[in-house]
Amino acid sequence: MFERNEHSKDIFEQGYKTVQKGILLFGGSLVLLGILIFLFPALIGYMFAAFILFAGAVFLTAGWKIWRFKKEFERGEEIPLTATFRTEGPHYTRRRIVVVMK
Repeated sequence: MFERNEHSKDIFEQGYKTVQKGILLFGGSLVLLGILIFLFPALIGYMFAAFILFAGAVFLTAGWKIWRFKKEFERGEEIPLTATFRTEGPHYTRRRIVVVMK
């Protein structure tokens, strides 16, 4: 007649268990990473090089996007921004608004 539920309904207890598991997982991964770096000292060099490579790729991408935006802005063409609004109901009406910015 009554369903047996093993899960607690207390949000604080569930939150505590989640935080506890997260801290244990993070600590275990740090210990494992420390052991791997101790066994393979070149691993820290690879990790540092991968971080530098990733940061360089992010900055190159951001710089390219800014350069492309500057070229579009210098061209001086008006790029209209459009928006479509729908009213509520089964027979909605579409209205298009065009905004021209210079």
